[in-house]
Amino acid sequence: MARGISFALVLFICCFLRGSTSDTSGNSSDINHDGLQDCKITVITAKVSSRGIPSTVHVRVERRVLDPYDEATVFTIVSAGDNSSETQHIHPDSGLVTEFDTQITTHLLGRSFYNISISGCSESKQFALFSIPAPLTLLPPLLTVLLAIVSQQVLLSLTCGVFAAALLSSAYNPVDAFITTLNSYFILPFLDPSKAGVIIFSCIMGGLIELMQTSGGAAGFTNKLSALASTTFHASLLTIGVSFAFFFDDYASIMICGRSLGSLVSLLGLSKQKFSFIVHMMAVIVTSLCPLSSWAGIQIGYIESAFKLTGLEVSGFSYLVQSIPYRFFVISSLLSVIVYVVINRDIVPMITYEEENLKKDAKLAGEGKSAEVTSDFASSVTSDEEAEEPKEEECCGKERWYNAIIPLVVLVGVSLLRMYYDGKEAILASGDDTPLTFINCASRCNSINCLVVGTAVSFLLTLVLIPIQRIMGLARCMTYFVDGVKSMSEPNMILILAWSLGEAMNDIHTSEYIALALGQSMPVEYFPALICVIGYAMSYASGSALGTQGILFPLVVPVIVRLSDSEEVYLKTVAAALSSSVFGNLCSPIADTTIAGVLFTECPMVDHLKVMSTFCVPLALLTLVFGDLLVGMTLYPSYASYLIILLLVVIVFGVFGRQPDQESVACSLWKRITKRHLGEKGSEAPGERTPLLSSV
Repeated sequence: MARGISFALVLFICCFLRGSTSDTSGNSSDINHDGLQDCKITVITAKVSSRGIPSTVHVRVERRVLDPYDEATVFTIVSAGDNSSETQHIHPDSGLVTEFDTQITTHLLGRSFYNISISGCSESKQFALFSIPAPLTLLPPLLTVLLAIVSQQVLLSLTCGVFAAALLSSAYNPVDAFITTLNSYFILPFLDPSKAGVIIFSCIMGGLIELMQTSGGAAGFTNKLSALASTTFHASLLTIGVSFAFFFDDYASIMICGRSLGSLVSLLGLSKQKFSFIVHMMAVIVTSLCPLSSWAGIQIGYIESAFKLTGLEVSGFSYLVQSIPYRFFVISSLLSVIVYVVINRDIVPMITYEEENLKKDAKLAGEGKSAEVTSDFASSVTSDEEAEEPKEEECCGKERWYNAIIPLVVLVGVSLLRMYYDGKEAILASGDDTPLTFINCASRCNSINCLVVGTAVSFLLTLVLIPIQRIMGLARCMTYFVDGVKSMSEPNMILILAWSLGEAMNDIHTSEYIALALGQSMPVEYFPALICVIGYAMSYASGSALGTQGILFPLVVPVIVRLSDSEEVYLKTVAAALSSSVFGNLCSPIADTTIAGVLFTECPMVDHLKVMSTFCVPLALLTLVFGDLLVGMTLYPSYASYLIILLLVVIVFGVFGRQPDQESVACSLWKRITKRHLGEKGSEAPGERTPLLSSV
């Protein structure tokens, strides 16, 4: 006991003496024996750097006492590996804490140690960086692309790509890589409010689409329009119009048009191949272009997160809208389909299918049979649970067009109004003199939050609208809503993994290495065309536009930001990634929209793929050359490329196309030239005279 008391007294006396010394020497408690000002140095850096690529090191200096005479802090980094040193002059902040970033370029492989010393600080800080060969940073994106092509599994490919990047960032330690993949990269997207908003929007949108379908709103609206069609030409125009009406989702548009219009267009003499072609093309194109569709939220998340990797804060909605004029493949496809239907001429192989369909209809008419077709696939969709409740199913079968139109009008109206007022508040809060136009407000608003509000209001209205009509109860509505949310699970998983891959590649400096390599060999004007080629190949192999975009955006956006500071180049790059990835959804045999188009229109798969490839592949090459390449080189504005492409499309269908049982203009001209030539040769023979054929 006495020893304890004695020890406590000695400790107290020591502390007292130390405090007395401090009091007598002013601030000498913050000065060590060398007279240097004491401070704490904190270094925040990645575990791994790429050799030859500058790596950012964040330094935080906490001073105990602020020296008013210290005009600049001399900051020195010494590399223990090659004895190189770097000195910088950093102006301190006004407070006791100074934070700044510096760049370190490692030239040795393996682990390198560095010492940081700062003037006015008694201590130095040591940290280590593990340097990997810079070309290895290409391994995660290449592995992702190759696995997507070989396995045709986007989710698995993205997961392997994230793990490969984590393996490099963990200094080749597989255990650390596994833990980093789960605890850092997979969880990180949920900590960002904007990314969480994207997931919420897509989920609500999926549930809303399911409610509009099951309440009979979509089918009722289609049946209202079907009374306007009386010929095959009208049937084609009607299909285009209905596709525009169901802009909110590609799969829903294919299903609604295929189920509701299939029998009608068959009675009007339109072949299944042409009907399937128009339905598939319009559904994918319109949905990909609309900034309020089920794709929009995911695409906005891709854009914003990709730019955030470079330190830039952009409006994803604004980029989505402003990039539309540069989406050459998508817009050219839309315009070409409309021109093709208006010209009403077909080329091989479509003309073959149209003639076969006419012969089949004529044969059925001669036998006194109807050409009506009933969809076995559509009639077999009913589940066992629905069959057990015939009364409820009868109510669900009512087709009321306003159950689709009212929610869509509310969705668009509330979203646009919220964008305006949210952007207006942001402009007024900033204090600048920006005019309060809708475009300016939409570019300054939080687009994801506005879309969430619009879809939520539309969903709540639908929950009131359906039960009051006694179509189905509230519990049944929620069941269908949950089914719709489940349908968005795969796109949301792809989105989360794409975010994770972007963060992982950012940690190992993949974009910096690509920018360094391309900056020395390829002009930035060719970059959109290069992205298109990669997007065409990846989307065809994977069959997923959103999956392809999830791989492209975190790879190409940081690269182009480092190669250029032009916003127009950024828009062209974003547009190239958005547009080229749609190619696979149109032509790939494993795309979900291709399978849906075949099933809901009852078109043979081989015939459908022949038609889609014949139309889309030449168009993709035309837009690559006259659009992304030449417009990227700023040879002419974007609208000029559409004029050139449309002129070529009109020439192809106008000259080489024909209607069934008729000759094309090119064929007629060829016959006239051939017969005239043969007639002239025959007239030279003795005793024979062949008159020239008159023009047809």
